[in-house]
Amino acid sequence: MYDREYEKFHSQLDLPFLETKKKYLLYIFKALENHFGLEKNSKQIFIDLGSGDGQVVIFSALNYGVKSIGIEIDPTQIKEVKNTIKSLKRGIQQKKRNLRKIRIIQGDFYTLSLKKCDFIYIYSLPTMQKYLKHVFKTAKNGAIIISHMYPLKGFRLCLEYMLKLEYKDENQENAAYFYKKK
Repeated sequence: MYDREYEKFHSQLDLPFLETKKKYLLYIFKALENHFGLEKNSKQIFIDLGSGDGQVVIFSALNYGVKSIGIEIDPTQIKEVKNTIKSLKRGIQQKKRNLRKIRIIQGDFYTLSLKKCDFIYIYSLPTMQKYLKHVFKTAKNGAIIISHMYPLKGFRLCLEYMLKLEYKDENQENAAYFYKKK
């Protein structure tokens, strides 16, 4: 019991909450659609590792109608996401249908298998990337991994670099890096 609680605490230290701006999501998802086969209202599965406030999975479900999974360890963030989804469900019927495709799971993605996921999104700090090898090894061949802001280094054996998408903010340059699981 003590070891599991320590692991949860340690995981939260490794991954502070980092928010992806909604305007960047437009660019990222357009690239997924145009270059990597994301199809609206398909059976594809999108997962956000460390989903925080859930805006990435909400965007995915609302705008693309695909099953969208958020993995988050912080119970406070999970409660916030579920409240957001509940308030959004008061809207139009199509929105309600797509919001039902969202699944928020409380858990540690370091121990998760990604064998059913087509698109894997992560906003990871370079300092925690060394712990991701197991995560990417469990992904199915051909899955697309999207890393917001930082390239994934040290994964040449299991990931093929595909695209760097650059977008500018008024103060800084930002990027998303796309990889394919070998």
